[in-house]
This record gives sequence, structure tokens and C-alpha cells, in this order.
Amino acid sequence: MKNAPDRVRAAILLLAVIAGVSASCARREAAPAPPATETAAALRLKETTVRNVTDHAITYRIYPAGKPEAVETREIGPGALDRFRTAGTLEIEFTTGKKDVLYSLDPGSPYSFRYDEGTTIDLFLGSHGRADAVDLAPWVPTPQPVVDRMLELAEVGAKDVLYDIGCGDGRIVITAARRYGTRGVGIDIDPAMIEESERKAAAAGVERQVRFVAMDATKADISEATVVSLYLLPESNALMRPLLEAQLRPKSRVVCHNYSIPGWESKEVRTETVEDENGEDHYIYLYIR
Repeated sequence: MKNAPDRVRAAILLLAVIAGVSASCARREAAPAPPATETAAALRLKETTVRNVTDHAITYRIYPAGKPEAVETREIGPGALDRFRTAGTLEIEFTTGKKDVLYSLDPGSPYSFRYDEGTTIDLFLGSHGRADAVDLAPWVPTPQPVVDRMLELAEVGAKDVLYDIGCGDGRIVITAARRYGTRGVGIDIDPAMIEESERKAAAAGVERQVRFVAMDATKADISEATVVSLYLLPESNALMRPLLEAQLRPKSRVVCHNYSIPGWESKEVRTETVEDENGEDHYIYLYIR
């Protein structure tokens, strides 16, 4: 039989053990729960963006495709960007100023409200959705007859270095390399467009003559260019003008699709109208630096 001191020591030891167990349990309960694993639905979500590059606020209605009862009415101010995380197609309704329209938006794609034909507002695919770089233009592919004539007017040849600003799928650079042996560089802020350009260049067998760079074109070094092609908005052409003036050598050619370069009227040497495959007119402006 244990004596009194032994019983006291045993009791103290038991209390210490109980206290330790209690503290341990308390610590475990206080620990943060592990982060929940993303569900399959969450992993499928993609960010669709809508940017307003006009100087007017625009009211629009947006809802999941086929579910107009879930409509949300929004107003987007000039320069603002709305973001929607969705796994499915969205539908957007607004007025262009001439008519009401309904468009479908693919999940994960960028869109922008822009002016079309003066004061008419329309929605275009293409707006990089970034706050750290200027949004020069939506991607609208240049029809091949226009590409061909742009290169002809600029008299592109094997000794030239062609830079295409906002190259999209690379068709201008690739056509010049394939037909004239021209070295070319395509610049676009959208990495997906750069990847597509590289695939098409490889398919055309000109990947060694061209390269494509994903970057903000306003920060590009284009000093080696002898020819520059642009299919940007008028305000974007004006924004690029100081870069062209600072970096291009005398006698370099600049060829523009549909929009002129403000302030370069004295450098313009040729304007031409070209009809595309659908009978629509396009305008080409040729400048000599």
C-alpha cells in the first residue's frame, strides 16, 4: 500500500497528465481546418470579361444562356471592366444606338464595347482584360485579299524585316515569309494568339523566318523593322505614332488596314480601297517614315 506522500505524488502526476491531454485536445481543436478541395464545377469556371472602351456609360443585360429569368442588368462606365466567372455560355443584350442586339459570350473569352461606324456601339471579341497595358484593339482578322494587297503596296521583299503590331493569328507575317521570304516578327498581348501564330507558322513551314512575342506593343523595340503593319483603332495608331517616329529609320514603310495614323498626313503616299471575299470594302494606308 502506497503511503500518503506517494499518493499525493501520484495524484499530482495524474492531474498533470490530464491537463496535458486537455491542452493537447484544445490545441487540435483550435488548428485551422485544411482548405476545402475545389469541386469539379469550380475547376470548370472561366473568367469572361467585358470592357467598355467607349466614352459613354453602357447599360446591358446579361444572364446564363437559356435562362433569361436569371437576368442581371448592369451599367459599365467608360474604361471599366466587368468580370464573370462561369462554366457556360452567357447571353448579353444591349442597344447599339440603332437596334437591340443579343450576343452569346463564350466562357473564358474577352469582349469589349467599341464604336463601330462613328457613334454606333457594338460588342467585339478581344480585350485583354488587363489594367497594366493599353487595350489597342479587338482581334478582327484581316481578310486575305487585304493582307495580300497590304504587302504588295508596301513592296515587301526578302531583305525586309516586317513587324506586325497586334498580329492576331500571324497571317500577315506568315504570308510575307511564305511569298516573299521576308523575316517577320508578330507582337500581340494575348498569349493564346501567339501560340496560334506559332502553330500556323510551323504548318506553313516558315517557323525559322518568323517569331512571335507576347507583350504590350507600346513597350516593344521595333528598331530593326523596315516595314510595320497595323490594324488598330485610330486612337491606338495615334498612341503608337511616337514609337514609330522614335524607332523607325528613314524610308521605313508603315501600312495600315482601315484606319489612318493621325498627324502623319504629310507621310501618306498611297490610299487604296480593297474588296474582300464578301464584297465589303477595306481601306489601306501606306506611309513612308
